[in-house]
Amino acid sequence: MAAHTERERLERLLLGQENVVAEVYLLLADEQKQDDLLRAMVLSSMEERPARVRAVDPERVFHRDTIKDMCIRYRLRFLPGGLFKGSLPNQAIHALRILERKADAPITSFMVMAPSSRFKLCDSEVDPLLFVPLGNDRYYLLHKWGNDLSPLRAVLNWPLRNAATLAVLVLVLAWFLALLVPTSLITSEPGVGYWGAHRILMMFWSTMVCASFTVFGWFAFFGQFSAEAWNSRYFN
Repeated sequence: MAAHTERERLERLLLGQENVVAEVYLLLADEQKQDDLLRAMVLSSMEERPARVRAVDPERVFHRDTIKDMCIRYRLRFLPGGLFKGSLPNQAIHALRILERKADAPITSFMVMAPSSRFKLCDSEVDPLLFVPLGNDRYYLLHKWGNDLSPLRAVLNWPLRNAATLAVLVLVLAWFLALLVPTSLITSEPGVGYWGAHRILMMFWSTMVCASFTVFGWFAFFGQFSAEAWNSRYFN
């Protein structure tokens, strides 16, 4: 009789544990479904609508001019989340859940800062940054993932910021090449020194050649300066 009673008590405990496990699985399924809905919301956002959020961290709020400057410096785009073709990490969704607790209404508008290769541009792996517009040209940095946004990228893309930076690069490169050319290849006159009118003419000639190739290549490949492309939805 005692053994029968203990068996019934053990069965009740096991059945109770199974119910707990089943409830946990249901809870996890609901959480995953909510995460999927948030991902779909971010990746379908096409219009910029300010979100009303209370007590946001001021260290994560940036003005549009600051974002534009960073896009130009690192040659990035700042476009709606609906154009982003990458995947959102779980950390970004977790950060969005936390921010929604402080919002007066569901957040439905998102902006992404990333290279043009990470967007579904109209005629067409570096760090994306997910923003939420707050109004008055202010944006809240929700999450950043990846580790390729380095000072080297800013240096390599410095010539593409605008026409002036590209012109400076062409001049420096042309003069450097002109200084490397031996005097014997510039003039056949004997006894001519390194510096002189011949070297200045060589600098002028190399500048014209480099500038011509640069202009041809720029228009042939539909080049676009970062100052113009930072918020463009078009490939070129």
